Amino acid sequence: MRIDSFTRVLHLSFVITVLFQMGSSLWMFTPEPGKMVGYETILYSWHIMFMGWSAVTVACIYAMVRFAEYHEWTRLIPWFSKSKRAAFFRSAKKELPGVLKGELEKPEKRTALAGAMHGLGFMLLIVMGLTGSYAMLGIRPDGTTSADMQLMFELHSFFGVVVWFFLAGHISMVIYHLILGHKKILDIFQFRKRD
Repeated sequence: MRIDSFTRVLHLSFVITVLFQMGSSLWMFTPEPGKMVGYETILYSWHIMFMGWSAVTVACIYAMVRFAEYHEWTRLIPWFSKSKRAAFFRSAKKELPGVLKGELEKPEKRTALAGAMHGLGFMLLIVMGLTGSYAMLGIRPDGTTSADMQLMFELHSFFGVVVWFFLAGHISMVIYHLILGHKKILDIFQFRKRD
């Protein structure tokens, strides 16, 4: 499996920003004018200002890099190409029955199913970034929002729950690969060459 340093840095950036965003969402709350500032409101500020925009930036850079590599982009987002869509369905039909039997394809095979699942996670992060950014830019100085901003907040919250499920599934699959002896799954975190 060919993983370059740039991809590793982007993946690590996703890990840091997404874990902070998801973790902070558990304790933060929106500051109210005239109320005392606590750690929850500071988390909120970091969530929407620093880490939120960092996550959006990483997602945009990742999209630009992958879009420039047609094969990689269509592996992540196979839905708009008849041949890539067919490859995804063939891969799913072949691989899914074996998942419960401990017959996972090795990570270095880079199957269409694995690519599409990574693409799904990437698209979830794009949706989270877009809804969060839209909602954040529409907050009035007095803390009120319009109906469309409220809809964006609701969508952001809904997709946040979906991301929790995706993260649980993603981490579970990594652990499952490790149990099956697929150590190459951790190559995404190897910044030094192995001997």
